[in-house]
Amino acid sequence: MYAAYWNLKLKPFLNVMDRRFLFTSSQHEEAIARLQFIAENNRLAGVLTGIYGIGKSTVLKIVASNLETQHRYRLPVICMDAIPDGLLPMMRTILDAMKVDSAATTLPDALMDLWRTANARPDSLTRTILCIDEAHYLATEEGFYFVHYLTNLRRTDRRTQAEEPLFSVILSGAPELVPAIHSAPSLRQRVQISYEITPLTAAQTTAYVQHHMRLAGGDIWSFGGPALDAIHRISGGIPRKINLLCDTALMLGYAAQVNQVTPAIIQQAAGDAGLKPAPPPPIQQENVR
Repeated sequence: MYAAYWNLKLKPFLNVMDRRFLFTSSQHEEAIARLQFIAENNRLAGVLTGIYGIGKSTVLKIVASNLETQHRYRLPVICMDAIPDGLLPMMRTILDAMKVDSAATTLPDALMDLWRTANARPDSLTRTILCIDEAHYLATEEGFYFVHYLTNLRRTDRRTQAEEPLFSVILSGAPELVPAIHSAPSLRQRVQISYEITPLTAAQTTAYVQHHMRLAGGDIWSFGGPALDAIHRISGGIPRKINLLCDTALMLGYAAQVNQVTPAIIQQAAGDAGLKPAPPPPIQQENVR
């Protein structure tokens, strides 16, 4: 509806994964590099955390795509969301992806089917990258043992005849995932890298908005400087919230027939989208001696 008014060939702020609009901040690039290190170097596990809407799922999809298409060994990747109380269907998904025959109806039986295959027919299995999003739902004794068990499995590399982990596991979830893992020493010792994606800075927020407008064919200054400041203040630098604000603001700007989105329109968009300004960061107290 508003696309023609703003001279847009595409809708730039939809909350879906669209590589045409891919914007990776330095934080996202760092996360991608760290997780690919885990996968490419036979490490057991890595953890990615961040608040909702920060771009964790996007990072996982980029890592998976890079490993499947760009890595010299074309590593197979299994991506899934953790399901509360859903370890058995998750395990069945893993068995299906790895072409392991199993009629197991319980989690222990399913795990044993994979173990038997890894020991009896190791050449039938390929080292696999297992990416589990929403992994904070695994923060139970049974869930962490599930991950622990998978990282214990081994196979023999056909090229070098060296033993290597069957899985490199990447866990992605809310910030509370890290202290939960720290409370499980056996799993904590398997995690080599833990990285938290932080919100976009004000400059990165501006770059994000203008990047999307440019790629959609629009004028990058459809959002004025004060409006961009308001977007950062209200969104807290969270991409999902930025998209909600900008998409709603473009619609409101069209309805008002304005030439440029203003802070007042951003404020109205925030109200329509149910967004409140992010709280200011805590003041750091200096130690006084």
